[in-house]
Parts: sequence; structure tokens; C-alpha cells
Amino acid sequence: MKRCKSLLILVLCSVVSMLSMACSNDENNKDPKESVLPSAENDALTKLWATSPFDVDMTARQEVFKQLQKYADECTSTMFSSYLSGSEQLVASQQKTIPAIYCYNQAFERVLEGLKKDKPAFGEAYIYMLYNMGYVVKTASGAFCVDIFHRRGAELAPYLDFCASTHIHQDHRCQPLEEAMKELRKPVLQNYLDASEYSFTSLRDKDYTIGDFQIHTFITNHNNGSTNVPVTVFKIDCGSTGGGLVIMHSGDSNFIPEQFASVKDDDIDVYIPRYAPNALTENNVIGNVFKPKYVLLSHILELTHTDPSSSRWTLAQGLERASKLNCTQTYMPFWGEKMIWKNNQLSK
Repeated sequence: MKRCKSLLILVLCSVVSMLSMACSNDENNKDPKESVLPSAENDALTKLWATSPFDVDMTARQEVFKQLQKYADECTSTMFSSYLSGSEQLVASQQKTIPAIYCYNQAFERVLEGLKKDKPAFGEAYIYMLYNMGYVVKTASGAFCVDIFHRRGAELAPYLDFCASTHIHQDHRCQPLEEAMKELRKPVLQNYLDASEYSFTSLRDKDYTIGDFQIHTFITNHNNGSTNVPVTVFKIDCGSTGGGLVIMHSGDSNFIPEQFASVKDDDIDVYIPRYAPNALTENNVIGNVFKPKYVLLSHILELTHTDPSSSRWTLAQGLERASKLNCTQTYMPFWGEKMIWKNNQLSK
């Protein structure tokens, strides 16, 4: 009898052990999509996309900004840097557990999807804000990007005609994207790569024609201190295919009027400047050297920076600065948002 009981206990233990292993395997094989953050935490960016930078009533948008700012405040520069350089296992975990990183990845998915599938009509241009100062522009005949800084940036390469980077600082370039473009024999416009390997490297004013795009570049200062580096400004005419859109991106330019002389009084439709550390030096060029129809103020919530004192400008600071620039149509788009240029106007 005792022997029967012992055998019964042994069998039961084996069954429990097998069930435990099966459950463990099920857990390990779960679809990652089932393990993402609860919707109450991760839908802030989706809510933002239901609004528009051009909304007259900003109430709903500002409420979402409060949540997004909270996400950013909870994501330290150390956490974000570990994500950028981390293993795939760490990255997968952080994308599921850190709301700001979840949103960062979610924005890339939306922009990549648009680049793949959106079909602008003749005379239209789609402008996608990816992250920080990274923008992608698509017309009926081609696409390009400027200042992409994203862990997954290389995935954009097959869908671009060229990419551009204003300067060498890490938050304005994506080395994997540069290498992917080189592999595909596509132009990488910048001022810091080896010219023997990247033929579109220049530290001087240059003019290029790539497909239907006419590009004018010129060199400006980043700042007047020890961290100064050359910053290339890109003025890109998208041609009739892109509705005649002329877009200018100045990266971290220091807004020295004399350095913008080659675009003095030009008809610039959309200008993309950074939030200037020295308050309102943006207006040294905006409304003075040239008068853009639209300004898209950028370089807000750069997560590799520590806090506002080290240039992690808050959403509230961005809105406040945008209201003071010398262009009545100044807006502050955010991660993953798409804007459409049509009939000489920019809209959602």
C-alpha cells in the first residue's frame, strides 16, 4: 500500500512538472504584441494623431501633450541611451515597458508605413515628422529625409531617393541609414563623411539635382563655443510634382544672418529651425533674411539630452517659443505626424 502511495505521488509530481514546463513555454512563445503596455498608458500618441498642429482650439492637443511630457520625464537620458545601444532583448523589453520608448517606436512604424504606402497626387507633398529634427518628405516622384536620428533609421533607405544630415552630432544623423544608402548607391548629403566613399560630402555651398528635387546647400555655425561644428542648411525645391514646395531645414544652425545670405528674400514655403538656446535668435533670420509661409519649430524633447538646461526642451517651452517667432503660421508638430502640402497650403 505504501509503495502504491509513493508511486502515485511520483506520478502526480511528474504531471505537475510537465504542466509547469508547458505553461512556461507558452509564456515564452507569446506574441510580443500581447505584452505591450496597457492601452491606458500607450494611447497618448494615437490621441495626438487625432488632433493637428494646425488646430485653432489647442485644448485637446495640450491635454495629450501633458501625458507625453510625463512619459518623457520618466525616461531619463541614460535609459534612452541604453535603448539606442542595447541588445535586441533589452530593446524589446524597453519598448514594452517604457511609454516614451514605446511612442518613439510607434512613431517610426507610422512614418515607415506612410513612406511605403502613401501616394501623394501630382502637386502634393507629404511631410512626416519622425523624431527631434528628423523629417521625411514624399511626393509623387520621390522621397527624401533630413536629420533622421532613429535606432531603426536604416529601414527607410529602400524608399528614399536621398538622405541629408545637417551635421555630425549624433542627434542629427543615423549612421546605419547612411551605410544602407551607400550600399544602395543612393546620395547621402552632409559635411562630415569621407568624400572618397560618400561623393555628396561638402563643406562648401553646393547645388544638386536629384530626380525632381533641386537642392541648394550652404554652411553655417552651430554655436560660438568649443563644441562648434559646421552645419549645412538644406533648401530643397520639390518641383511641380511636389506642388512647388520649397522646404528649408537648418538643423542646429546658430542663426547668423550673414550666413543665410544666399537665400535672402527667397520664397521659402516651409522652414524647419531648431529651438534656439539663446531665446528668439531664430528671429535673426525668420522675417528678416527671408519670410517663410510656415515655420515648423523642432528639436523638442530630445531624449538623449538630460533636461531643459541641456537642451531637452519641453513641449510647453516649444509652444511658448512658437508663439513668438516672426511667422504667423508657426507650428510644432510631434512624433509621427503627417502634414500635406497642397494648393500652396499646409494642412493635416
